[in-house]
Amino acid sequence: MAAPPSTERSLQESIVVDAHGHFLDMAARSRRKLHESLGGLTDVPLMRAGGVIAQLSACWMPDVRIGGPHGSRQPFRDLVKMLDYVHRELDGEAGDHVVLARTAGDIEWAAAESKTAVVLGLEGGDSLRGDLGRLRSLYNAGLRHVCLVHEGRNAIGVATQVWEGGTMRVYDPRIDEPGGLSAAGKQIVREMNRLGMLVDVTHMVEESFWDTLEVSTAPVIASHGNARALRDTVRYLTDEQIRAVAETGGMVCPSPFPLGPTRERPSLEMMLRHVDHMVRLVGPDHVGFGTDFLDQTGARPTGFGDIGETPRVVEGLLELGYGAAAIRKIMGGNFLRVFGQVAG
Repeated sequence: MAAPPSTERSLQESIVVDAHGHFLDMAARSRRKLHESLGGLTDVPLMRAGGVIAQLSACWMPDVRIGGPHGSRQPFRDLVKMLDYVHRELDGEAGDHVVLARTAGDIEWAAAESKTAVVLGLEGGDSLRGDLGRLRSLYNAGLRHVCLVHEGRNAIGVATQVWEGGTMRVYDPRIDEPGGLSAAGKQIVREMNRLGMLVDVTHMVEESFWDTLEVSTAPVIASHGNARALRDTVRYLTDEQIRAVAETGGMVCPSPFPLGPTRERPSLEMMLRHVDHMVRLVGPDHVGFGTDFLDQTGARPTGFGDIGETPRVVEGLLELGYGAAAIRKIMGGNFLRVFGQVAG
């Protein structure tokens, strides 16, 4: 079914950016062509079909000592191999279709040239192990984002999900040791600010979150964070935290996938409720969206089954009464502003 004319106009007027997806690590692990179908919920053909110009693709490489049974014993080595795959693909046929975006200008150029832009990101700083040299090496390879924690306690800080006895549970401040940003973590944030990398506070316990905001001198983002006011879980952000991110000049990006474990059903309607709550709280200049799409083909969000259906986000915003200017900001304008301020 064709999108309504107002939806088409909004998409044409917007540079649409998914602030958190996983098509790069999906492609790297499958060894498929970077620009071809990957059979999941997000890839270059689906992004093109959905009018999505760019994705912050957060490569996931957990440390087995922290992230449970799916982790790597040598996460930095394996991450370097993943980034090497990306660069080899871009040097080949994929380079005709995909561009590595080191700056906001690179995304704008990709839009003008009808290419797909990818911002290299990292979900969970486990592989850094607090080492500034590793961070600088990854920056030189094109990395422009780090979600500092993901699971458990790494050398940077503490996450809101914990592996215990082979199973995952939610961090419980009543029984778990509190955790702010480590000394090494503070150095990592300062160096990210100096280099021009997006600091992502998603998944952080509150102590680590507040330490990060105290240290960072640049805007921060929550690339796939929902609102605790609508669902009471420590894995979501309080209104106070959302306001604090906005005060840095940054942005929070609700997702159609809940941060589990939870009984919430993934859906477009859920994401739009969180978007609307945040806009009412901090205005349209500090809200975006991050799909967190991977290969969860058995758990497609209702109403937003894959990134090819991104026009439905615009339709939902129009139904909520949002005007063209606010929609342009939420769909990608805010990301471009923040990324431009941080990375150039």
